[in-house]
Amino acid sequence: MTDDVAYEFADAVSTISLRRPEWHNAMTPEMWRAVADGIRRADEDDARAVVLTAEGELFCSGDDIESLADVEDDRDARRLADTLADCFDAIERSPVPVVGWANGSAYGGGFEILMAADVTVAPAGATFALPEAQIGAIPLYAAKRLSSLVGRQRASQLALAGREISAARAVEWGLFARAVPEADLADAVAETVAALKRASPEALATTKAWLNAPLRSAAERVGMRTGLGHLYAGGDAREGANAFLEDRDPAFVE
Repeated sequence: MTDDVAYEFADAVSTISLRRPEWHNAMTPEMWRAVADGIRRADEDDARAVVLTAEGELFCSGDDIESLADVEDDRDARRLADTLADCFDAIERSPVPVVGWANGSAYGGGFEILMAADVTVAPAGATFALPEAQIGAIPLYAAKRLSSLVGRQRASQLALAGREISAARAVEWGLFARAVPEADLADAVAETVAALKRASPEALATTKAWLNAPLRSAAERVGMRTGLGHLYAGGDAREGANAFLEDRDPAFVE
């Protein structure tokens, strides 16, 4: 575990917390790996539920832009895609239900983590968006899953146009389970966890597997790696990341 991700196990519940609030919990490759490791550790600990949350005002601002700027070639891009895909695989394939506790707004990969969770509860005042295309990147999980979750038109609004939506809209579209006042957030998560702990672990694992079927195939992962590799080979993703860091408009290849 990196210091930026904490894992705790108590009362049959594993809690994984993003702990980089000074950077709005922007995800480094090490953090993606730590979240995946935590999900798998929960299964080893015989957890009845996993709570995935964060410290600070935001749940997660997305990928760490400096990490994206460090990607120099196709090999680096494929390695990064594998790291992200492995985290989403861990969430989807884990027999333990994952509860997303959005302590605040989330963007990019942070929004995608909450989509991947089995039950996500968010504060009513939070907002969510996928701004990757605006900086020359790809929302890897959303690009594969959004159409089946919300339909192609809504998926395009989010993944192509970068539309920002409220927690209530995320619930309406079926991306999250509940949107509640911030003061009621902890109680709402506790209710969900209590219900999961009362259920049969075997029944939950089997039901989750069916709900997530068909799970991401090997072919899908290859497609994710290839797509990201081509994007970085063309230079747009690196240009977008550098432009963000340099506070200027990106000059994408036309």
